[in-house]
Amino acid sequence: MIHMFEKVVDNRGLPSTNMLFLGDYVDRGSYSFEVIIFLYALKINFPNEITLLRGNHESVAMTEHFTFREEILRKFRSDESIFDSFIESFECMPIAADVNGDYLCMHGGISPELNSVEDINKIDRFIEPPLHGFFCDLLWSDPCADKDARSCKFTKNLERECAYKFGLEPVK
Repeated sequence: MIHMFEKVVDNRGLPSTNMLFLGDYVDRGSYSFEVIIFLYALKINFPNEITLLRGNHESVAMTEHFTFREEILRKFRSDESIFDSFIESFECMPIAADVNGDYLCMHGGISPELNSVEDINKIDRFIEPPLHGFFCDLLWSDPCADKDARSCKFTKNLERECAYKFGLEPVK
C-alpha cells in the first residue's frame, strides 16, 4: 500500500491525485492495525484527497472473523475500548461515493432497492450492517459472471448467502 501511495506523491510529498479506498482494511493479516492507522493518517493529512469507504469487513462480525479484534486486544493489552473506537470509526465511514458524476462507487454492488443516490443517503450507516436488505446489498452484492452479465438482472447471491448478483441492465 505504501508503494502505491509513493507513486502518486509529488516532489513536495503531496498527493498528485485523489484516492478512493473501497474498504476491507481489517483483513490484512497481522498488520491490519498498521494498515488502518496509515490510511487514517493519510485522511487526516489530506482530507480532500483521500476518501475511505466502509467495506463489508468493517463490522463487528467480520473484524472478529478476520482476527482484527484479536490483533487489537493483543497489541493494546486487552483494552476493549480501543477496539470499540475502531468500530465506531468504521460506522462513520460513508458507504458510497460519487466520482465526478461519472461513477458510483461502493464496496459491494447495487441492489434492487437502489433507485437513486438519494436512497443511499437515507441509510443509517451508524449501525452494524444487517444480514439482508439495502445496506447489506451495497456491501455484499457481486456482479454476475461475464458470460451471464447480459442476461442477468438480479439473482440471489448463493455463494455469500446474502445480497445479490447483478448484471449489465441494472447497472445501466
